[in-house]
Amino acid sequence: MSIQSLLNTLNSLSDIHEELLELAHEKQKAVIENRIDQLMTFTAKESKSIATMEQLNRDITQFTLQCWTELGLTPKPASTLADLMQALHRAEHKQALKAAGDRLREQVQLLKDQNERNQLLVRQSLEFLGFQIDLLSAPYDEDMTYSPNRSGSSGTPRRTFDTRA
Repeated sequence: MSIQSLLNTLNSLSDIHEELLELAHEKQKAVIENRIDQLMTFTAKESKSIATMEQLNRDITQFTLQCWTELGLTPKPASTLADLMQALHRAEHKQALKAAGDRLREQVQLLKDQNERNQLLVRQSLEFLGFQIDLLSAPYDEDMTYSPNRSGSSGTPRRTFDTRA
């Protein structure tokens, strides 16, 4: 029956989200430790998982349509898993679909939260790097000294970072 195929596919999709959540946690550690090579590896793994997710989403759509057909009903254009659960007659199928849907929603929310934290970390890292570059590339300014008379000045300001190189 298509219900079992749909359940298996939903569980597989939830498993993929779990893997992505683990990768997101590892990415957080890599960002904190400034390990760019690991970040690139994690991004490649994420790309493979996303491709698998896209295929699973297509399978879910197909199995959902098959379930509607087996029930002898025509699905609405914007029907959801909740609509399918209401149309099912067997309580164990409703319960299993609800459990699979709840697990998937939870995984998606956890992954979304972790990705937001990772984006914040990356944004802060970039702001810090920009600040450091600004400090190193800023011209030496006479106003930064505390005394108006400086001894040993050669007339040309000395830069800490040569921007022409």
